[in-house]
Amino acid sequence: MDNRLKFKKTPIRHIEGKPLFIPDSGYEAMRSDLHTGFINKLKTNLKKIPWLYSFIFYFIAPAIFLGKQPKHIFSLTPKNGLVVEIGSGNRRIHPEIVNVDIHPWSMVDILADAHDLPFADNSVDGIVLSWVLEHMHDPVKVAAEINRSLKPGGYLYLTTNFITPYHPSPKDHYRWTADGLRTLFKDYEMMEIGPDVGPTCALLSVFQEWVALALSFNNKMLKDLIWIGMVILTSPLKVLDYVLINYQSAETITAGFYLIAKKK
Repeated sequence: MDNRLKFKKTPIRHIEGKPLFIPDSGYEAMRSDLHTGFINKLKTNLKKIPWLYSFIFYFIAPAIFLGKQPKHIFSLTPKNGLVVEIGSGNRRIHPEIVNVDIHPWSMVDILADAHDLPFADNSVDGIVLSWVLEHMHDPVKVAAEINRSLKPGGYLYLTTNFITPYHPSPKDHYRWTADGLRTLFKDYEMMEIGPDVGPTCALLSVFQEWVALALSFNNKMLKDLIWIGMVILTSPLKVLDYVLINYQSAETITAGFYLIAKKK
């Protein structure tokens, strides 16, 4: 285990060599949710092949990511500083990052819940929370845990959805405007906030869902299959956001925001 890590409590046990900080009952419930529904099952299986999942996520999926990307946090934090990604999934954005998730993927280092992070107070230099906040049932508590764990002067990199259809992974609770994010992290020095996934992606994501719904004859499996076909068919149109995301009013209908903030 990374000797930079300082925990506020001891792990309950280890799974595949990874320390577990989630009570067993809650841990099993969280894992079972990952296998609910055709799309979730498909995503879970694809994540076992990280390069294939990344290819689909970045090149075929409804979104194109044009804001500052998560690894940018390493240009802000001290050399050899401790940076963790919460809800990392089965990817590692930087060789030195510590991955936290609820599922023991091969690239996950610590099993923990974002609502109850295991880190000691003021012990982390940087935190990445990428497309996770919308799935948290209590985002205020998650924000409080991030604030508790970060050192004074530590950095938060965050992305989250604004105009995006419901997508349980395993649950989907919230959407955020730029104003809402500023309010949630009002005690931070706001370094940057702006569109990460643009207005074309927002339009396409709603259109893809609408077509799949309209042609599904109220059959959930058929709807999911049509949705996958629509994503593949319309995916090339998202390149329009290379231009539109730079328009002054883009954030009024953007699909999602990125935020970089510094703990005071």
